[in-house]
Amino acid sequence: MSLTTQSLYFTGPRAVEVRPEPLDGPGPGQVLLELLVSGISAGTELNVFRGLAPQWRQAMDPCTRLFSDAHGSEWHWPARYGYAAVGRVAALGEGVARISIGDMVFAYAPHGRHAVVDANAVVPLSTIEDPEIGVFFANLNTAYNGLLDANIALGADVVVSGLGVIGQLVTRLLTRSGARQIIGIDGIEQRRQAALKGGATSVIDPASGEVAERVRDLTEGRGADTVIEVSGAAPALNEAIRTVGFNGTVVAMSWYGGSFESLSLSGEFHHNRPRIISSQVGTVNPFLGPLWSVTRRGNIALEYLSDLGTDLKEFVTHRVPLAEAERGYSLLDQGSPEVMQVLIDYR
Repeated sequence: MSLTTQSLYFTGPRAVEVRPEPLDGPGPGQVLLELLVSGISAGTELNVFRGLAPQWRQAMDPCTRLFSDAHGSEWHWPARYGYAAVGRVAALGEGVARISIGDMVFAYAPHGRHAVVDANAVVPLSTIEDPEIGVFFANLNTAYNGLLDANIALGADVVVSGLGVIGQLVTRLLTRSGARQIIGIDGIEQRRQAALKGGATSVIDPASGEVAERVRDLTEGRGADTVIEVSGAAPALNEAIRTVGFNGTVVAMSWYGGSFESLSLSGEFHHNRPRIISSQVGTVNPFLGPLWSVTRRGNIALEYLSDLGTDLKEFVTHRVPLAEAERGYSLLDQGSPEVMQVLIDYR
């Protein structure tokens, strides 16, 4: 079978275009999805949209895992992107048995009206009725992975730096981790209030200054046991290093797209011995041992997705049709305080 669909392309930095194109499939072991909604990521995807991702300039050697510009870039314009799609199964390829036509599923698929994906890669959303809640599966996986990397101790004092969608999810998961204090940091009042509603014990506006000092006031002078840095802003990583206590842990969950002129490794970093952990959702903390896998993590994240339910719905602030996708990216790119999660709505 074949059909004509509409697909979203990045055609250059901060430039998008919706293109009609033929689509074949599904082949053996694949499914055809008719998308209902897809979420625009305000972190990784926005860096790709802005042209700041390193793959636009370099390529990663799969053996050494080193980035280099010696062999050109890994990505080229125009390119498709997106990894938070919810749709219904419209057709099955040969040999597909685990799902049925009409099932609502999540897929790590780029934005567009249709997607052909491997059947084994989709996540059935049988416990979720609202596709807009299903969109958050990718974000919840990322947030949960960050907590697994942080290895929070019972009774720990934890700071969440950056209260966008991922930071809000981290805050809500921390309430299940046994943290003693959950201190949220963000410059936007609406996000601070949302964090308090989601279980934060206190919040701080970084514009008021002296974040590290105020955290020490809340922790008997120690500083945080763990700072989970989710903002993606280079100055915030520097402040996280100052905010964490002696021999504490900073979990860097963001894909930093900016420069690091403000990063200081001469003061608190050198004298307070913090550990900085990169949390990347492609793998699970190896110190958890062989019983843990990406699949197990995803299954647990799906349970949390059902539990959080309508709470997540409140994060959706804007919906745009595919034809107006550029407006959705602009809303996030401008950093307006009222914008949280932008969806492309195909319904």
